[in-house]
Amino acid sequence: MAENSGRELILLKVVDLMGEISSILAVVRTRLGFNDLGGYSGEQLPLIAVVGSLPKPSPKKSGRTYGVSDKFISDLNVDLFCYAMDNENPDSLVSNLADDIWAKVFSDPTLITTDYPRGLTIDLDVNPEIKVGIWDPYIVFKIACVYKYVHGTGGI
Repeated sequence: MAENSGRELILLKVVDLMGEISSILAVVRTRLGFNDLGGYSGEQLPLIAVVGSLPKPSPKKSGRTYGVSDKFISDLNVDLFCYAMDNENPDSLVSNLADDIWAKVFSDPTLITTDYPRGLTIDLDVNPEIKVGIWDPYIVFKIACVYKYVHGTGGI
């Protein structure tokens, strides 16, 4: 990991948070396709895939230099894909898992704080995916998170 990678620090923290959810049995860092799920038994589900994009930086002028930005405020999209299996009560399972994930995303004040630089990020926007995929016998849904954070020119 790059020493100054705010992106990687945020992603690792999100992975740790998702791993603390008692109803989640595994956390991975790659999105899974239908064929990938065949490699998991029912006892290994539900699991969450934490998938981060590259940040979208916006330059912030410091006032110390003319026309050069030394600080950036970036938006980091982090998608939380939840994969589960329940043929009897899939809607209830989705409700319970989404509730657990929602609560955990907002649970750590060291990740989200308006008191920069004490936290890794300065803002969070969470958008649960409206569509829930059913790949019989699997259920898949996504919660999209956008973490806003500050970083310099030494890394993303």
